[in-house]
Amino acid sequence: MGDILYGRNAVLELLSSDPEKIEKIYMQFNTGHHKLKEILITARRSRIPIGKARLEKLGEMAGTAKHQGVCALISTIRYYQLEELLRAPRNTSPLIVVLPGLDDPHNVGAVIRTAEAVAADGVVLIEGKGSPVNAAVHKASAGAASHMRLCKVKSLVKCLGTLRENGLQVVAADMHAEKNYTDCDFTKPSVIVMGKEGRGIDSRISEECDQLLRIPMAGCVESLNVSVSAGVLLYEAMRQRLL
Repeated sequence: MGDILYGRNAVLELLSSDPEKIEKIYMQFNTGHHKLKEILITARRSRIPIGKARLEKLGEMAGTAKHQGVCALISTIRYYQLEELLRAPRNTSPLIVVLPGLDDPHNVGAVIRTAEAVAADGVVLIEGKGSPVNAAVHKASAGAASHMRLCKVKSLVKCLGTLRENGLQVVAADMHAEKNYTDCDFTKPSVIVMGKEGRGIDSRISEECDQLLRIPMAGCVESLNVSVSAGVLLYEAMRQRLL
C-alpha cells in the first residue's frame, strides 16, 4: 500500500514537513535515543499510528540493517488538484464532498466509502486538519480510498468560493436548519459540506453555504454520526439523479 522510508533524520524531516504522507511509523522496542523520542512525540501529536517492531522486522521492511530503529510507511495515494476535479468530472452534474476536518479516521474512511459507492466526483480534505488518510482510513473505506479522487486544499473558504464560481451549489447538514434535505435539488452540480464530530457546522462554514439542510429525527437522539449523515445526503443525491 505504500513505500518505506527509514532512518531517524529522514523520518523526522518528513514528520516536520509533510506528516500527512505518513500512514504509520514502526519503531524499535527501545526508544531511548533522543531522536527516536522526538519522532514518537511528534507522531503522536500528528495522530500518526505507531507500531513497535523488532530490529529484525525493521531490517526486513527497510531492506537494510541501517534503519536506525525506525521505518515509516508512506502513502502512495495521488491527491488531485481541485481544478482537476472540475475539469474532468465523473458525472454530467458534478457531486463533491468536502470534509473540513474529521478527527476520527473511521468516519473519514466511511464517508470516502459512501462517496465512492454513489460515484461522487471527489472528496476534498483540508490540509493539516483532521485525520490523515492513513491505514485506519484505508481499512474503514474498504478499499474505496484507492479509487475515490481525493483532493487537499489549504483554504476551505477559497475552495468553496472556487466551487461556487464554477456553478456548484454548496449545501451542508445542520440540525437547526429549517429546510429538509429532501427539499434540495441535488440534480444540480452540488457540494456537500460535512461538519466535525460533535460540533457540526460552525458559523464560519455555514456563511459559505448556499443552503443548510436538516435531517429529521423522530427518536430520542438529536443527531446522527457524521458518516451516517453524509450517507443520507449522498444517497438522496443519487436517488434524485436516477429518477
